[in-house]
Amino acid sequence: MNEDGPRTSVHRKALPKDTIRFFSKIVSIEAQTQQGSSVAVICLSGGTVIKAKTLIGCGGVHSVVARWLGLAAPVNSGRWAVRGMAVFPQAHWLNQEIWILVHVVVKAGFIPLSDKDVYWFCTCEFPLDGEKMAGNPQLMQKQVIENYVKDFPPLLVDIIRHTNISTLTWAPSMFRLLWDIVFGNLSKGNVTLAGDAMHPMTPDISQGGCAALEDAVILGRHIGKMLARDGGRLVPSNIPRALYNYMDMSRNEGVIFYGIFKARIVKPSNYDCGKLPGVSFSYESNYLRKMD
Repeated sequence: MNEDGPRTSVHRKALPKDTIRFFSKIVSIEAQTQQGSSVAVICLSGGTVIKAKTLIGCGGVHSVVARWLGLAAPVNSGRWAVRGMAVFPQAHWLNQEIWILVHVVVKAGFIPLSDKDVYWFCTCEFPLDGEKMAGNPQLMQKQVIENYVKDFPPLLVDIIRHTNISTLTWAPSMFRLLWDIVFGNLSKGNVTLAGDAMHPMTPDISQGGCAALEDAVILGRHIGKMLARDGGRLVPSNIPRALYNYMDMSRNEGVIFYGIFKARIVKPSNYDCGKLPGVSFSYESNYLRKMD
């Protein structure tokens, strides 16, 4: 994003009360039928119970909703990802652009976030005992500089040297096998998935965020069409069909993506999703209750 370009902000005041809850760990999910319609009952660790007409799991690679649906767990790709934030107290001279660097089996990149902060990443094959470095950021930084980016331009090495040690993370790159997406249960009644919860992919292909946005567009289109047909009312009995249509299209998009992404791995693309259905509906906030 260009620092001087237009920005789109989320209007927090427009969100109904209790729309967003922080530190809310899901303890259990139960599917119930009430008045002929599916209801997802979500129990949180604090004792709160949420009855939802629709549950969309967006919890990432370790999604609780994905496990509830019975999807096979993501597998380790054999690669690791190191991420960090470099800080230049006197400001850096970099342009506001993304850098992607590839050398044999190592891929790295960085992007300035401000005039002083630069986010960077490095993905590569790491030794089997790589987990030991997760709690040792100094060793992590040393390993990356001396063993994995030594053949890259000095600029990247300098950025990594300026890393705020407390921001360093080291984690295995996980992904869900294609046949688990094709044959797995991605939707059940009024429950479905989106983003990495559905199709986690390794960060070095730089497509996870784009795929999640595509899910949002497809889901919004099907939910919007359903609301438009029902005069702006959220009819619970029609939700499963809308979610199934969304899931079916997302599954097909995933198959196509896996088949062609290798040829376009570093090619940027522009996509116009078109106009999404515009509907208005009333928000009902009587789905929360506290367990005693």
